[in-house]
Amino acid sequence: MATENMQNKTIEDAYRKNFSVLSVFYNLRILILIIIAIVLFSILSKGFFTLQTLNSILSLMSAYGVIAIGQTLVILVGDLDLSVGGIMSISGLLLIKMMPYGISAAIASSILVGLFIGLINGLIITRFRVNSIIATIGMNFLLLGIANLISEGTIHLSDNPVVAFGNSVIWYIPFIAIIYIALMLIIQLILKRTTFGIKIYCVGANRVSCELSGINDKNIVLLTFILSGLFASLGGLLYTAKLAAASPLYGGDVPIFVITAVLLGGTTLGGGYGDSVKTFSGILLITLITKGLTVLNVAAYFQNMIIGIILILLLFIGRRLTARSRLFV
Repeated sequence: MATENMQNKTIEDAYRKNFSVLSVFYNLRILILIIIAIVLFSILSKGFFTLQTLNSILSLMSAYGVIAIGQTLVILVGDLDLSVGGIMSISGLLLIKMMPYGISAAIASSILVGLFIGLINGLIITRFRVNSIIATIGMNFLLLGIANLISEGTIHLSDNPVVAFGNSVIWYIPFIAIIYIALMLIIQLILKRTTFGIKIYCVGANRVSCELSGINDKNIVLLTFILSGLFASLGGLLYTAKLAAASPLYGGDVPIFVITAVLLGGTTLGGGYGDSVKTFSGILLITLITKGLTVLNVAAYFQNMIIGIILILLLFIGRRLTARSRLFV
């Protein structure tokens, strides 16, 4: 009997050790993958590891990164916002359309439309109890349709201070990247150091407990969708400023891209765990892989396949770790 117990303890200790190693790898997964990607692409392409590449990666990730901040807040409360692509398109088009009335009016109108759409999304979801996926998919189709009506294709903006700002750099670091990093840090501070942030995590973890604690979960969800609309419109402004153009086509793949980045970063789809810094790491990884594969002339559909495989593997490992951890509770 004693021998059998010793054998079982030895097996359990070995199992715990393997589990611990896998847990450490999983917790550092994004950093490890980023390092692997940098080393691999630097070997395969001699011109990859340069300051110009850094500038390009920061520029590419900034607009989508800002949108992903808002998506992170929505996912933290257990919902999804699939209308961010439409908001991004509408905001970019309004920026150019309103430019004859002044830069301030153009920027203000673009931001206000994002806030308004976020408010409508939030009211539909919280007051009428419509599923967030259904509500925001419908809103996205509506917005992209409106974008096509008001634009009639791609429209351009040239010789404008907005475009000059969108393409300005400080020692290879784009201004738009500085804005993204600043917003990311502000939201991180709000999530970790304020009552509002605590309420967001509480709503995502257990809405019933929040209600019993006196927290109005509907108002918290409403605010996250308003903020998601705001960040989607800001992302549209940065994207338009960088490209000096806006189009209904620009927002088509945005929802899937930013949701993938949020999940890769480690924010859980069910809500209650994650933050904007984790999302930053997810955006950086996707952008790094996309840039490296583009330099190697890999087709876009192969790039999507590779990112999809990485996401599935990481989610699978995360699920297995969660299941195993329950054995030691």
